[in-house]
Amino acid sequence: MSSSSGVKKDAFKNYGIGQGLSNQLTANAQNVYAGLEPQLQAMAAHPQGLNPTQKAAMNTAAQQSAGGSTAAAQGEGRLYSARTHNAGGAKAAIGSGIRGAGENLSNAAVGTELANAQLQNKQQQAGLSGLEGLNQTELSGGLNALGESNKSLQVAENAPDSFWTWYLKNQIQAADKMATAGMAG
Repeated sequence: MSSSSGVKKDAFKNYGIGQGLSNQLTANAQNVYAGLEPQLQAMAAHPQGLNPTQKAAMNTAAQQSAGGSTAAAQGEGRLYSARTHNAGGAKAAIGSGIRGAGENLSNAAVGTELANAQLQNKQQQAGLSGLEGLNQTELSGGLNALGESNKSLQVAENAPDSFWTWYLKNQIQAADKMATAGMAG
């Protein structure tokens, strides 16, 4: 029975360790949260997407491609006219080539905006997921440590009494019985 006081002592020590760990984890989480939370909030609320330089490069490439297609259509039309000696026959081919280049340029511009919107959506989702992860990490670490400290208190509560506590309780009960018997008789 004398080892039970050691069990209680160790349980209370573990309780203190659990409390300290909970406090440390909470402080660590607050430090991490304070640094990351504003960035993740910004990502969630105002995703950046492509920067202006990237968008300009994509649009320039599309415009250069359309310009090249237009020039090629005009060049082919002139060659066709020269080979066939028919100046009017190339107009339809040139017009078709230029319309195709314009359509490709329009599709590329829409594609750039679509790529930007998709990137913004991914950034927004990453920000929201990051915020959710921060919250879960912050809460779970502290709660787990508190749960461990509560287990230590349960161990202390359930530990048997030390020999001297047990002996004293028995003596008090015996004295109480004698006093009750004396009052009855």
